[in-house]
Amino acid sequence: HANMILVQTLVKDLFNMKKKIFFSGFLLMIMFCGCMSQNEITSSIAELETVEKSVNDTLFLQNPQVFCLETKDNALIKRINRVIEWKNTYYILDKSMKQVLAFNDKGKHLFTIHRVGVGKGEYGSILDIAIDRQNENLVFLADPTSLIYYDLQGNFIRTTKLPGHYHSIAIDNGIIYLENATLINNQLSTSSITVIAPNDQKTELLKPLREIAPYCFIGGHQLGGTAPVVFTRKFDDTIYQLEDGKISPYYSFNFMNESFPEAAKDKEYTCRELNKFTWDRYVYLMTNVTDAPQYLLFSTNLFGIYVFDKNQNKLLKYNKIYNTEYQADLHQYIPVEGANNRVFFTVSPTTLFSLKAIVDHHPSFKNKMSDKLYKLTESLDSDSNPVIFSYQVK
Repeated sequence: HANMILVQTLVKDLFNMKKKIFFSGFLLMIMFCGCMSQNEITSSIAELETVEKSVNDTLFLQNPQVFCLETKDNALIKRINRVIEWKNTYYILDKSMKQVLAFNDKGKHLFTIHRVGVGKGEYGSILDIAIDRQNENLVFLADPTSLIYYDLQGNFIRTTKLPGHYHSIAIDNGIIYLENATLINNQLSTSSITVIAPNDQKTELLKPLREIAPYCFIGGHQLGGTAPVVFTRKFDDTIYQLEDGKISPYYSFNFMNESFPEAAKDKEYTCRELNKFTWDRYVYLMTNVTDAPQYLLFSTNLFGIYVFDKNQNKLLKYNKIYNTEYQADLHQYIPVEGANNRVFFTVSPTTLFSLKAIVDHHPSFKNKMSDKLYKLTESLDSDSNPVIFSYQVK
């Protein structure tokens, strides 16, 4: 009888143990599946697979157009910092000249806003621009820190003062997104993004990373005015999406041999030290994101253009794009914000004139310049605005 009781007890304990093991395994399976679903929802990781010198424009670009921005006394461009396309008009920010210029889709100049001063509707400098598509306003993020509103014909509407310090602006569905300065009076900011809702309610998003390279920036934009808005930041290999006042990871990348070493993040860098350490070696910042249906393009602090194939989850890198029609190498990539997934490659007339001079003086170099590009150069002069090679990303 005692043996029977012992056997029954052992069987019961064994059954309970199996139940616990099964239940624990079931919980782990749920947790694992939950993590997988969360990863699939928030972001995917792609590794850098190909680094090549050149690629034909036909691989991931389509609908090529070439035009020259009209050159007039009040429409001279020194540098293109931001381009927004809206209703067949290109709004171009030239920060160095403290102006915004409007051109139609053929390159004809429409108007220029250049209102430097301290009076009504004036500014010290322009930090960035955005289009409020709901209200059809052109909005300047200006210094002293403020938002200055113009209509789409360049007429002043109003000015709104801002309390913080910001680098760039994007507007989507009436919601304003402002990229915060990382450091303010040598103190780390409390967030990366300030959101201003249509009712003027403010919220803060994304706690900043530890600042290991204060005040070091490269050209390009970390806040892109697409819909949804995209955002990147230094020493972070993730592209984020901003939508309905919220932020979420979009795509993350492993730059493989170009990845900034984790061990190197233990010190603080001056800009000179950072540039010397990363020059032609390591990625520490992604900028100028163009998000199209099949491909995503962006720049980094390294030379070249990064192309992410969404369908195949492949990240590729090319030093230059080869225009097959004009047989020309294109380098200066600029995203064009708007609904058409457009990008510009700009070419300075000075560059074309230098190439033409070589061909004219050395006939043996004639094959270095196509007849079509040569003919395009003949229509320019030394004071002409940049030549635009326009594409849509597939």
